[in-house]
Amino acid sequence: MTVLLSESRARCLENRKLLARSRMLIARSRRLLSPSFEISGSSDENLRRTIRTRLATGSLFPVDGKVFAGKGTGKLCSICGMPIPQGDIEHEVVGPTTVFAHWDCYSIWRQESDELARTPQQSRQHSVKTPTPLHIEREDGAGINPPTTEYAVSFGGSTDRVGTVLLGRPQGLDALVLLLRGLGMAHGEIVTACQALTEQPHYVIPDVSLTPAVLRRFRL
Repeated sequence: MTVLLSESRARCLENRKLLARSRMLIARSRRLLSPSFEISGSSDENLRRTIRTRLATGSLFPVDGKVFAGKGTGKLCSICGMPIPQGDIEHEVVGPTTVFAHWDCYSIWRQESDELARTPQQSRQHSVKTPTPLHIEREDGAGINPPTTEYAVSFGGSTDRVGTVLLGRPQGLDALVLLLRGLGMAHGEIVTACQALTEQPHYVIPDVSLTPAVLRRFRL
């Protein structure tokens, strides 16, 4: 009886492993076949560049192995920003904060974290200075008053803004100026941005270098 019980437990454990593997393969197939995923621009290479930039600037912590995998619960993936459906594998990643990620997103995140750990400290400091776009969005539509409306300031990503990190939502141009000064923006660049935002709802400062110290001030 004891032998049968031990064998049953071993087979049950093996079945669980096979089930988890099957779910992972199904989830990856669904994501590869999903038209919405392709439209979003989240190709592996774009995603990898975004993760690499966020790791270098300190806005994303390296994975150190503290992760729990389970069935998707609809939470937003902290890497690509898309929901994690029930048919996908949801990774709960523990670090300075607890975040969630798709299987594919976590896999690339883990690879880039391992690569960062092998990178010499001098090279890491150089990568922090990699120019990255700063996006500024304002509400658009009839009756919008640029001096008083709300703005959204985000950092990183690419031209399609995949993988950007929200830095703040200042209310009005005066608050926007204060936030940009806190980010170390030059006076001339701030003036240009404010002038552009009175005429258009989106403005990009293309070559911005934010140090980890600046990002920590924004609790990222």
